[in-house]
Amino acid sequence: MKDRVDFWQKTSWFAVETKVHQENLAAKRVGKLGLEVFLPRIREDRSVCGVVRSVTKALFPGYFFSRFCPFVSLDAVRHSHGVSRVVGSERYPIPVDNEVVHDIQKRVEEDGLIRVSPPALEPGIRVCIRNGPFEGLVGTVLREANDRKRVAILLEMLLGARVLIERRWIEADAEAV
Repeated sequence: MKDRVDFWQKTSWFAVETKVHQENLAAKRVGKLGLEVFLPRIREDRSVCGVVRSVTKALFPGYFFSRFCPFVSLDAVRHSHGVSRVVGSERYPIPVDNEVVHDIQKRVEEDGLIRVSPPALEPGIRVCIRNGPFEGLVGTVLREANDRKRVAILLEMLLGARVLIERRWIEADAEAV
């Protein structure tokens, strides 16, 4: 029984689930309660109508972290605009280990964003091209370019043609993995 009382009285980090596309709004509203809020964000290039645009989005879409004492602030957080729920069981929110949040916070750079490097594409891995002029074709990775934004691929359907493709246009071929 004492552990349950300690849990309710202790200030901890919690994951807060938001309504769809409302991470910024919900984090702002919870922050206005005087609570610590951490919404890790990344920048991603997206192709919109054939034009590549750089967009900022949540590292964990639909979630952010907030540090609070459940006894004092749980109901206020749950009922903040844009919040869907505090992650946990049906009756109790589940705290997130301080080290987990701290490790993510350490990765935030000066501009407030986290840089996420895609895993290296090793030579010989089969990939499928999901966008661009060679969309739908399958090939084998020859090498990644030094900028890590382009990949040299040997295309199977075009008599072994070697092409340099935008990395964001390809994904590992699930059948080959």
